[in-house]
Amino acid sequence: MKAGKLPVFQQLRDKGAYSPSCISIFPSITPAATCSLVTGAYPVDHGIAGAYWYDPKQDEIAYFGADLPAIFKEGIDHYIRDFQLRLNGERLQYPTIFEQIEKNGKLQDAVVNFMWYKGTVPHSASTPFLMKFIPGSNFASEMMGPHKMFLGDFVSSPLEDNQTPTARGGVSRRFGFHDDATSDYLLSLSRSGSMPDFTLAYFPNNDFDSHEVGPENAVHTLQKVAITLGTLFEEQGGIDKFLEDHVIMVTGDHSQSNLDEDARVDLNATLEQFQVVDAGAEWQNGEDLMICPNMRAAQIYMRPERWENRSEVIEALLECPGVDQVIWSDFENGLSDCDEATFHIYTRDRGTLVFKQAWNGDTDGVDELGNRWAFQGDLATIDGTLDEDNVLRFGDYPNALERIANGICDQTGNLWVTARLGKEFAIPGLHTNAAGSHGSLHKIDSTSPLFAAGLPKDFKLPDFPRIVDVSPLALQILGIQPRCESFDSARAN
Repeated sequence: MKAGKLPVFQQLRDKGAYSPSCISIFPSITPAATCSLVTGAYPVDHGIAGAYWYDPKQDEIAYFGADLPAIFKEGIDHYIRDFQLRLNGERLQYPTIFEQIEKNGKLQDAVVNFMWYKGTVPHSASTPFLMKFIPGSNFASEMMGPHKMFLGDFVSSPLEDNQTPTARGGVSRRFGFHDDATSDYLLSLSRSGSMPDFTLAYFPNNDFDSHEVGPENAVHTLQKVAITLGTLFEEQGGIDKFLEDHVIMVTGDHSQSNLDEDARVDLNATLEQFQVVDAGAEWQNGEDLMICPNMRAAQIYMRPERWENRSEVIEALLECPGVDQVIWSDFENGLSDCDEATFHIYTRDRGTLVFKQAWNGDTDGVDELGNRWAFQGDLATIDGTLDEDNVLRFGDYPNALERIANGICDQTGNLWVTARLGKEFAIPGLHTNAAGSHGSLHKIDSTSPLFAAGLPKDFKLPDFPRIVDVSPLALQILGIQPRCESFDSARAN
């Protein structure tokens, strides 16, 4: 925007509210973070532990990456069924914004190319021709979603004129999960007069292109998104007329940092003295560890006897120059009860920190969001400082304590590990990205801008917006009380 390359976004900033920093969750990885966008909840509540995790209840791997060796280990049929049905139908443990809108009963909603689409309306699903030849594939003929649903080459709802829109897809455009298809579907909705009360449209290319060429070099992708938005505004009579009738919010689920040429941190090599499960495989016999890389974060699962001697694993990790933080939790009253949990952060060169929430006990500091914390050790582990009013402020790791405390769920590994800037975790069978990545607590991975234009007069953005605030704010604009009442602060006094 400063260089004048994104004039449509500059218009949105000038005509609405804007924050340069909307804070992601931890891990700042796509499946978990997009789930927080659509639910307003953290992983501790929605149950999505990243892009690659182990589900102890089902005794199986949940993998949503693109590395073929891991997919083959998991099984192609398992991988496809997970994406198409189980991700929204079984793994998701918290209502989406679509479910909350449809429960209201008076409003219509739509989803365009977003991986979280759980709703109450059945839709016929088709199978792209080439995908029918995938061995072991078993595609669904019906999927549940919002009132109108557009998912790549798989689902396309009829519009008000009973015409079913088409979009550019096929193999070259990831079977329609591509910005071109999102643009086609979104503009078709608008042109047909079919835009419902709430529409969530996802443009995935910036993430893919930033991985390939780096976040700064992917500006051309954002310019194409801006062209779509500019067309949408002009066809509705211009941006001012559009904002008389609509509210538009634009943000990302995370951001990206640049990778070094030698970015790869092989955690199998780092932990070579231990027996490690193969990428994408489940526990067999005798392994000590299961490592699930999530780009610039990784979770490590341990056999119970190994967890009792976890210091050996932690020490080995901290000897690795590419490791930034090692994080874990001691739960006293059940794995998901973060109110009673004690959290630990170990670093190689910035000390250690132990902390817990302190709603009913002695408080060592209150963060900028009003969370009360008790802690001992080195705040340098999270680049934190206490000001003269005992307010805890963060530098390189924004909102770190809340994100850690609410990022650990029943599916999370015994340890979380984050990478230093420029580095990305992998194990044999998994590749590293070429130029950009994300997943860690660091601000460069974790902060996206938030634009909101056309807001009602009695609404404002939070002072420190998070991606978990976006859906509750949208629900309030629609006149629906969010399930999580703690977000009432989004409404101005």
